[in-house]
Amino acid sequence: MVIEGWQVNNFFTVFILVMILAFQRRGTRVKTGKMYTYMIICTMVLVIADTFARIGENRGGSFIIMAFLGNLAMFLADPLIVLFSVIYIDCWMDEKNRKPRKIFKVIFQIFASLNFALVLIDQIFGMKWFFYFERTVYYRGRFFIVRAVLLALFILLVTIYLMIFRKKVLDDYRRTLYVLPVFALIGTVMQVFYNGLNATYSAGSLACLVLFISFQSNDVNIDNLTGVLNRRGFDIRLDQLINSATSGEGDFCAVILNIENFKKINDNFGHEEGDGAIMVFADMLVDAFGEDCKIGRIDGVKFCVLTEKTSEPEIKEGIRIVRNSLNTVRRKCGWDESVTVSSIYECYDPKLNMNAAEYRNHLDGLMTAKKNENKEKSVTGES
Repeated sequence: MVIEGWQVNNFFTVFILVMILAFQRRGTRVKTGKMYTYMIICTMVLVIADTFARIGENRGGSFIIMAFLGNLAMFLADPLIVLFSVIYIDCWMDEKNRKPRKIFKVIFQIFASLNFALVLIDQIFGMKWFFYFERTVYYRGRFFIVRAVLLALFILLVTIYLMIFRKKVLDDYRRTLYVLPVFALIGTVMQVFYNGLNATYSAGSLACLVLFISFQSNDVNIDNLTGVLNRRGFDIRLDQLINSATSGEGDFCAVILNIENFKKINDNFGHEEGDGAIMVFADMLVDAFGEDCKIGRIDGVKFCVLTEKTSEPEIKEGIRIVRNSLNTVRRKCGWDESVTVSSIYECYDPKLNMNAAEYRNHLDGLMTAKKNENKEKSVTGES
């Protein structure tokens, strides 16, 4: 049995991607982590589709359906990796000048949508635009090279996008992010001129591996336990939002939520249960306020949500969802009834003229005042 080069290449590409997924941390709850995971899964699906296509082409006969389905999946989905890459890179940028960046993302979305529609039309009506089979033999369509060049241009556009907005990327991640479009572009160019190996997806998987080693698995701005921002990462994002609000580019609200009487979970069920409770609570915040919010663990069981939703009913609804979720988990796990959620929220006023640390202390002061007020009410019997 002769093992061909593409078999070895595809096997190790999938192996690398599976290992990355297996060791991917809880940071997947943050938007950057989710987009990173989408890139990995999409690349893995495409490599598997390529494997199906090659097996079908080599075996022929009744296996030709594998070749058709594999090629169809690749032609439909490979622009998605480019789109996910743009969104992933955008996650590492600050909050200013989002409108020009949004235009770029819309362009990529249009390209992915048009590609999907045209590939379907091509196969449904037998147009022979991109690929086709005759007597179980695979042929490139008359627009195959055009599409490949367009894909390469859009990958190049990702590099241009990163270069144009490079000053908006957080300093910790700027240089490493270039591996994503550069590796993909090299792989795409190689793929156009040499069909023997799947260079495009292999290059993409290597880029994902570099990102994983560099910061995705050990991000200094991410809390190791919960996968949300730690205090360092939170202050960076808070500073960005304060600067945007001060320059009139967007308002935001800060919501602090704290698990009251958390010590009773540790005392009655152990620290492992306590860690699990903190992780679950962080998940509740993401579910209640959305992955586009900036969520930070700023102290043991104290979290802060930064949201662009400035409507009081929306904020109160998010807090209500968190409280209901915690009540459900508390009853299920048998925690003490006194384990509850305390919260305060405030929409940032640019007139405060505070930096991140000062505003965080300001919010802590509001939370302390709220707790003291609640204690006084409980002593006097007020509701």
